[in-house]
Amino acid sequence: MSSMGQNPTSGLLSVKRRKEIYSLCQKYDILIVEDDPYWYLQFPSANALSVKNRGQPVSENFPTTASHNYNTSSSGGKSSGFDFLDSLVPSYISIDVDGRVIRLDTFSKTVAPGCRLGWISAQPAFVEKIQRITECSTQQPSGFVQSLVAELVMGPASPSDNGRGGSKDGSGWKVDGWVRWLEGLRGNYERRMQLMSQILDDGKYIINDSRRRSTSSDDDYEIVSKTKMYDFDYPMAGMFLWLRANFESHPLFDHYDHEKLGHAFWVFLTTEPYKVLTAPGSIFCPTDEIRQEKGWRYYRLCFAAIDNDLVEKHSKHFVDGCKDFWGIDDAKKLDELLKDDDEAAVVNAMMSAQVCRRAACRGPEANHAQGQFANDLNPIMC
Repeated sequence: MSSMGQNPTSGLLSVKRRKEIYSLCQKYDILIVEDDPYWYLQFPSANALSVKNRGQPVSENFPTTASHNYNTSSSGGKSSGFDFLDSLVPSYISIDVDGRVIRLDTFSKTVAPGCRLGWISAQPAFVEKIQRITECSTQQPSGFVQSLVAELVMGPASPSDNGRGGSKDGSGWKVDGWVRWLEGLRGNYERRMQLMSQILDDGKYIINDSRRRSTSSDDDYEIVSKTKMYDFDYPMAGMFLWLRANFESHPLFDHYDHEKLGHAFWVFLTTEPYKVLTAPGSIFCPTDEIRQEKGWRYYRLCFAAIDNDLVEKHSKHFVDGCKDFWGIDDAKKLDELLKDDDEAAVVNAMMSAQVCRRAACRGPEANHAQGQFANDLNPIMC
């Protein structure tokens, strides 16, 4: 299970819920494989931001103070020695008393997207078995990547090998430097999350007003109503914002196939002047039944791939696209959007979206190399 920054929803499992699930696993003797690539990318400010803007937290199971210390808040708790690590929701392995948790970590979300290197934390009996399986299957991760990460964190093996670690003086990060790097990375992602969330929160309503004349006087008055186009929970961790489109409020909802309406919205956002590419919820549905029931209502947006100015720019483009799409009351316009669309085109577009997102993570040079599609369509939403 991925309980921290779960992809695509960015959900974060609380300590309370984690203990309840662990108790069930004890009762039925179930092992827990905790796959946590986003553990370091938790956003303690999300709950407080939701309280400030909406008057209610994302979840009652989390503290609303970003400085909460999970390690010392419980009786007998001990600090890790780093405020950053103390602010993170503890993993399953921190409450494991039976040796039933196998925890998987990775450098791929915190060093580089292509850094396919990680580590496993578990009781020795499990580790020994995994080691034997690895020796006759994958033959360990890439040695080249292992050497790069080792030198980055630990520094060169000796002065004579002309290597260079992650610190300015050429030595390795060591534990202190590694934690500082993680804290800085989390801070950058958290600011982008806050920026995107604030723009989307401010823009989720269409304001409708009409001027009327009073029957008892000559004074005019206005009636103001709001139409909610979408909603979302503030991301508690990870790299994504999971958004639910409120298509029930669209003028064509009762007159158009619902799945086609959701797909037309996805296509509409890719057109001028918006140029925004989202990941539709339908691609994450494990069954056709779920896709038909509710998958078409959801969209995944990524705030982690590019800098703040582009996050702001294209988040506003998304809001503008929503407002204009909700202004369409002629079904023929939707038919026109979808007339050249087919399943192959959707698959190709989504594959291009993934190329686009990965290129953005690698930098502008790689983005340019992917061609005009990657340059024209904003990668933050992929």
